[in-house]
Amino acid sequence: MANACYDLNDSLLNSYLGKHIGDICPNGFKDNDDNHCAHFVNHVMQMTFGYSCVKIVPAKHRIAAGANVRVHETFDQCPSKEKIETSASKTGLCFVSLAGNFVKVGTTYKLNNIPKKHIGVMVGNNVWHYSNSKRKVVTQTLAEFILHYSGQTNALWWGELPAMAMPTPWTNVCEE
Repeated sequence: MANACYDLNDSLLNSYLGKHIGDICPNGFKDNDDNHCAHFVNHVMQMTFGYSCVKIVPAKHRIAAGANVRVHETFDQCPSKEKIETSASKTGLCFVSLAGNFVKVGTTYKLNNIPKKHIGVMVGNNVWHYSNSKRKVVTQTLAEFILHYSGQTNALWWGELPAMAMPTPWTNVCEE
């Protein structure tokens, strides 16, 4: 994490606990009917690539760099990815979806662009993520996170933080 403004740790992530996406996104992309898991992660990491919240909100609301809002695009940015078990202890991004949605394409893995995919930030054995049903940031163990989609056989995947990731606590802004 050479580019990080702050070390990625549980204190940094706890600064987001209980926050609604409207508290996190300065651009006003906060509709409760939208999925905000990738949106949350990418604001925390200040990752502005691809399809971001500034492309969704009216121009008059665009006051800051936008954060990517797509789980599969974020998965693609991770330089290293691997399937993990609920007993894993790592730092990076964590993805959960139907096991068959993680597919090998050439020499890398992709996450299919399907509705049932979710992302969070992992430190140790815990994952911080935006719960769309609770409308706030929560934390869970990997054993809880893998159950995100009931009625299907889920898989957990870890993704190494992209070089562009700059983890930032909710109350602070990175300064050059």
